[in-house]
Amino acid sequence: MNDRALRNIVISLSRVPMVFHIKQVLILLLHQKLWLFFCLAKNLENLTQRLKKIVVTYRYDKIPVTAADLNVEKVQ
Repeated sequence: MNDRALRNIVISLSRVPMVFHIKQVLILLLHQKLWLFFCLAKNLENLTQRLKKIVVTYRYDKIPVTAADLNVEKVQ
């Protein structure tokens, strides 16, 4: 998936889909954060630990959902 695929994201929380337009600035910030993790990681295990802590979103009760909660932190 490239940057263009992430610019328009459709999220369906109910029967009516809601469309969110993500600005390129936010995508660049995410890339910078991931690149920073790659640069700072001492080894593969350290990189995985850093990626687990990324906050993806927040639940309705304001509890953060991390990459580890979604099981998407694995590095291959």
